[in-house]
Amino acid sequence: MNLDDNKNPIDIDFLRKIIGNDLVFEKELFEIFLDNSKYNISKLDIALKSDDNNSWYMAAHALKGSSASIGAFPLSRILEIAQKSSDLEIEKKVEIFFQVKEEFKKVQEYISQRMKDNS
Repeated sequence: MNLDDNKNPIDIDFLRKIIGNDLVFEKELFEIFLDNSKYNISKLDIALKSDDNNSWYMAAHALKGSSASIGAFPLSRILEIAQKSSDLEIEKKVEIFFQVKEEFKKVQEYISQRMKDNS
């Protein structure tokens, strides 16, 4: 994966404007993001299985904000759709959930590669 490609799942230039070139802080931020994201994706899954629209909305909202804060804008955009789709039928939410998981996987891979490159 070429980390300088502008089609990366994280806009590292955006993140750098916020945290500078502090690679230790970047690593800590990514670790917190990954832990919280896994938790919120789990909450989305539970909300989907229990048809709990409010929990779906809240988990999508939380994950959308944290994604945007690290520059994971493609993931954040999918989560905005998820957030606005809390009242849709389950089939549509399953499709959106699949997209969330796919994009999150790209973010995870990008972070993993970045942490290897910076160690």
